[in-house]
Amino acid sequence: MPANRTLPVEVELALEVMPCQAMRRTYDGAGAPHPCAHFGQWGAFHSYDYRDTGAPAQPGVVQQSVYAGKRPLVPEILSGCRKAPILAVGINPNLPGWTNGSRNAVHPYFEDYLQYAHHFRWRATEKLRIPMAAFDALRGDRADGPYETRGLTREGEDIPVEPAPVTMYHGYQSLLDALAQRMGWTGHELTVGEDIAYANMVACGSARWTTRPVAGNPPMPVMGEAGARGIVKECFHDRRYFLRQMLQTLPRVVIVFSQTTADAFVVAMRDHFTQGDPRPGEPIAELLKREIRLRFGRTATGEELDARIVFSPHASARQDEFAQARDAIVDHLAAEVHAGRLALNPSTGHLTRPRGGCLFCDNALYRIGDCAYRAELQPLAGAAIGAMADSGTPDPLAERAEHQRLLAAFTKGERKMSDTSEIMAFDDAARDAPRLALRGKIVPMSGPPVERGTVYLYRGSIIDVRDADAPPPAGFEGVTPIDTGGVIYPGLADLHNHLAYNALSLWWPDPKSTNRSQWLRKPGYKRAVGMPMEVVANRQDLVKALIRYVEVKLLLGGVTSGQGMKSKYRHSDKLYPGLVRNFEASDDVDLPPIGHAILDLKDQPEAIEKFRTSLSRDRQFFFHLSEGVDANAHRQFQLLADNNLIRPTLVGVHSLGLNTPDYATLAAAGASVVWSPFSNAVLYGQTLDVAAMTASGVRFALGSDWTPSGSRNILQEIKIASLTAAAQGAPIADEQLARAITMDAFAIAGWGDRLGQIRPGYHADLTILDPIDPDPYANLLRANEANVRMVVIAGHPRYGDRALMAAAGFDGPRTEALTVGGRERLLNLDHPSSPLNHISFAAARDALAAAFADLPAARDATVFEPFDDGAALDLELDLQPPEPEWGEIEELADVTLPDSVPFDAATVIDDPDYWTVFDSIPHLPAFLKGPGGLRRFYA
Repeated sequence: MPANRTLPVEVELALEVMPCQAMRRTYDGAGAPHPCAHFGQWGAFHSYDYRDTGAPAQPGVVQQSVYAGKRPLVPEILSGCRKAPILAVGINPNLPGWTNGSRNAVHPYFEDYLQYAHHFRWRATEKLRIPMAAFDALRGDRADGPYETRGLTREGEDIPVEPAPVTMYHGYQSLLDALAQRMGWTGHELTVGEDIAYANMVACGSARWTTRPVAGNPPMPVMGEAGARGIVKECFHDRRYFLRQMLQTLPRVVIVFSQTTADAFVVAMRDHFTQGDPRPGEPIAELLKREIRLRFGRTATGEELDARIVFSPHASARQDEFAQARDAIVDHLAAEVHAGRLALNPSTGHLTRPRGGCLFCDNALYRIGDCAYRAELQPLAGAAIGAMADSGTPDPLAERAEHQRLLAAFTKGERKMSDTSEIMAFDDAARDAPRLALRGKIVPMSGPPVERGTVYLYRGSIIDVRDADAPPPAGFEGVTPIDTGGVIYPGLADLHNHLAYNALSLWWPDPKSTNRSQWLRKPGYKRAVGMPMEVVANRQDLVKALIRYVEVKLLLGGVTSGQGMKSKYRHSDKLYPGLVRNFEASDDVDLPPIGHAILDLKDQPEAIEKFRTSLSRDRQFFFHLSEGVDANAHRQFQLLADNNLIRPTLVGVHSLGLNTPDYATLAAAGASVVWSPFSNAVLYGQTLDVAAMTASGVRFALGSDWTPSGSRNILQEIKIASLTAAAQGAPIADEQLARAITMDAFAIAGWGDRLGQIRPGYHADLTILDPIDPDPYANLLRANEANVRMVVIAGHPRYGDRALMAAAGFDGPRTEALTVGGRERLLNLDHPSSPLNHISFAAARDALAAAFADLPAARDATVFEPFDDGAALDLELDLQPPEPEWGEIEELADVTLPDSVPFDAATVIDDPDYWTVFDSIPHLPAFLKGPGGLRRFYA
């Protein structure tokens, strides 16, 4: 941004944008080229300058011109009146001269800011070209193209120029003509440049927006995904050229042209739509069917500033579609006229200007012509609305300050939390939790079940647990107990997961692997898992949709605390704590966050000492221990043992490659194990030695791992654990398995003093299930998602049957309805410090499903992110394919992004196709397959 902070915004933009591309190619001294240098790869084009110095005396782009040689294109942000009431928007400027049929195009190349400002103020429906006969005479018989360095003639020589009609701009004009005809306006002078200005989200031009290769002659330069993100970060997000101009123009209508631009615009402006809820990837034909509005902000006097957003097919690349859509577009424009937001000014013959002042044509720095609209402009600055003509020359500093205030509010998000509230503790919600008395069969885990009891909750804590017939504790005399009709358990824990991947369906290596490094390096894994997740992680709207989706999946499975989601607030080391409690991120002093490491420990002194430090901290340290079945996997255990690294704080995730004595070693040291039997079987064809583990007395818990090779939720995993132990001839009691996802799990994580039991003083996290088995522990084992009656976190019912949620007072307009297992449920996802409150479960599900159904389109939309600085989240993907080792480079380099991948449903009970995929895993043990295996729990 320039140091000068006194210029009107519209003038500042002209002075700043004109040299931007040249600066990037010439003055950047970095070792690697700046991403914007991509535009220089398109070559050089015939250019012109004005023969006379200074701004031309008359409007228009056809002036006495001289040849300026072959030059790159200058960047541009907006053509036309800066206060045009209709703004047309595209991705970036087009590039006449690239194709053989347009070689005679000639582009402006000014060294004078006044000429630059004049040209882009009065450019309308034409660009310029050299008449073909004159061009052929100058060119002769030599080849001519963007990479030919020789010019047509000497620089400074006069050249003839003529208007070159631009189909796109004439399409804009057809909308104005149709609107005037529809409204019966006679004598109007509506024209492109005066009533429709056209802007670009990125300032530099190219023949196509090439995030991926595009065929052509000559071949088009490819910016690639990383390059595109760098370009958009520089131009759109950091310099904010487009946004600054749009907020200075404050148009009444914005027409977004092309599906590509629509997707980018919707993502970038997502948090500012107040009506119509457009979605990335939604077809233009659907977007045209409803009114969509975008809020710019509010003036200092309280006036709301917004625009109708109209989406249109590309007027030149999709001419037939544009012609079919024209009437619908004009319908939207006419609706704005009827609403009084667009109007014809009889004195000018043009549409009235929107709110805000403008000094672009005549200011203290330069003059490029008269402003025909001065008498009607209404500056933002000032206590009351008044025309500039009524108040004399406006105060440019006051107007600039108002614009800067609008810009700051827009980019920070007035509707989101403050910078301090975004990182408040999760249990900030607990203080608002109401008094609740929940009645049912209570399974406290630390003592015998209470056949008919009541749990009393208030402000996020369990106040008391009493027999149903006992009088209530103090403060609950007027609280009517809610008869849940269910079995009440402590909230369930999923102690091992990679939640960021849990929108992906089952994948398995074929053949099965013997250690983690094998399947991580398979091209099929990169294609089915790694690359799709890169698409998600690079798009802020999908990151937030993913977090919302996987958290709700946990709730639907009865989970109140989960491990394996590390997402950070951007520009901060603060982790997002989550709606479901996050073992990695806790602001509760009684719930210390765990440490976590996945990659194998290297046999190097520095790595070993770093690991020792991690174990010495006052928290549990989760380590993927001996994940595999070969000698390399077991060598990890031996490395820990040899270096005295088996400590009470060690939690060995998987521990698949251990020998029988190794479990006793863990138990003697007070270490623990997290077991993921389904994922073990899918990836390696077997799991750990259950008899050895249980006989050693080592504490263990269960973890679902992740949906690409594991269970959809902990209710599925506990069933697979039971079936696996029985198949090995080492059955585990139902109560012990129940403890492995409640009391023992929380104790292993270091949270056992506040969670995992139902007792006074503990946090009010509960999972309530249907009574389908008289034994409460078998009941938990047999339950599936259809049997989850209610889930309570920090005293707030977050999910449950509609009737129970209503009885608890959580059935208002901020809840969301859904059906699970044929029963109507409600979600209560609102949280005082969540950046996801505006994202419903259904919207998140639909956005992810659409992205996975068309991954290339989803990828190409990643470069435009919302202006969402305060609450942006960065996702940590901890199981991405590693960089290829020697000998793997060619194989992995050939892996390309698939067109689509299956999207993982939220539950097993509502997904009958799940069993076809499940049973097709070739190395999955037979006891898990078919009607007599896992499926019997879901019949």
